[in-house]
Amino acid sequence: MDDDRHQQVLQLFVRHQTRIRGFIVSLMGDFTAAADVVQETFLVVQQKAAEFDVNSNFLAWAFQIARFQVMKAQANRSRAADRFSNAVLESLSASAPAEPFDNSRLAVLPHCLAKLAPQARRIINLFYQHEHKPQAIARILDWTPAAVSVALSRARRLLRDCIEQQTRGQMS
Repeated sequence: MDDDRHQQVLQLFVRHQTRIRGFIVSLMGDFTAAADVVQETFLVVQQKAAEFDVNSNFLAWAFQIARFQVMKAQANRSRAADRFSNAVLESLSASAPAEPFDNSRLAVLPHCLAKLAPQARRIINLFYQHEHKPQAIARILDWTPAAVSVALSRARRLLRDCIEQQTRGQMS
């Protein structure tokens, strides 16, 4: 195997690791399980490095490998309710944008989080930082799971709108 190509592919993976991880998390919805799939994806990328055409789209190739690793992980999970069907995974992966990740959106996130109401910030923190599911957050806050889901949806919408407004302002 060509060592130069192998090194190029590994460097591409490292360069795009955040984007690949985000893609996997978006398909799985579980940060802990996604971390394992990122590692498995890296191993497969490493094994198949000789097959990669360095003049082609690395992210598309890596996303394809990641999608198969997600399906494999989903198939191995014990509870069917926790996994997406292969058709849903296909649809989600097909809708992933091909352009590189825009770090400007990530840069304004702390500003937008600070603009949220304290309770909305707490719910976002419990869900994304502590990886609690809505049912667990409902127990913590003494809310119904439905109320938590609505609050999460509103907070996400506010964050998305704020991020879009802030990044639009940076481009002007």
